Amino acid sequence: MMDRVMVAVDDSGPALAAAEFAIELVCTRPAQLHFVTVREPGRDADSILRHVEALATKSGVTASTTICDDGHPFDALLAIAARWEADLIVMGRSDMRRPGAPYVGSQTEHLLEFTDVPVLVVPSPPKEPR
Repeated sequence: MMDRVMVAVDDSGPALAAAEFAIELVCTRPAQLHFVTVREPGRDADSILRHVEALATKSGVTASTTICDDGHPFDALLAIAARWEADLIVMGRSDMRRPGAPYVGSQTEHLLEFTDVPVLVVPSPPKEPR
C-alpha cells in the first residue's frame, strides 16, 4: 500500500518536478503527503517548503513538512522516512548528467543503496526549445 508518500525537496527543478508528480499521485488515491528538506547553506528551507505546500494546497492536497537541520541529506532523509513510516519516497533526478549517461545524483544514489522503502525517481520535464 502507498498510504504515506514522502518527497525530498530543495530549490532545484528536478525537486519541483518530484513534488508536482507526488501531488498528482496523491490526488489520484488517498494518501498522506510529507515534504522534507534539509537545511543547507545558501538555501531558504522555509521558503522551499512554503512553495511546495502551496502547490499541494492549490491542488486540494494537505501536506505536512519537515526541515532537517543536521547530518548529510541522505542520512536525514533515511531517518525521517523511517520515523514517518513512509511507504514511498519521491525524489527528482539530477540535471547534472552527461549526455547518454543516467545520473540520479549522489543523495539519491545513497538513498537507493540504504533504504528498504521504494523510491520513485522523477525526471525533470523536457526543456523547452528556444
